[in-house]
Amino acid sequence: MPVQSNDIRMDDDIKDKAAALYAGLGLTLSDAVNVFLRVSLAENGFPFPVKLRESEEAIKERKKKATKAFIAFANANPVSLGKGYKFNREACYDRKVLR
Repeated sequence: MPVQSNDIRMDDDIKDKAAALYAGLGLTLSDAVNVFLRVSLAENGFPFPVKLRESEEAIKERKKKATKAFIAFANANPVSLGKGYKFNREACYDRKVLR
């Protein structure tokens, strides 16, 4: 298989640290890049999860769903909180805990 030389731009500090890391594994930086690319091809994408940050709205919606699930569970499985106290959904709403 023919080999082609390519230039990759990166910070000097990153390059030096990565080269030292892979040297400890017996690889050159070029070897490591080739491994990454081959594994990417085998995985048909990045060989690790790549995620976008959640928007504030998505975070609020996720928390809202989790809160509703908690309330449903707590109402279906009442537990004593000691001294005669029990989970009280209305009190949580009154105190803006679950809004």
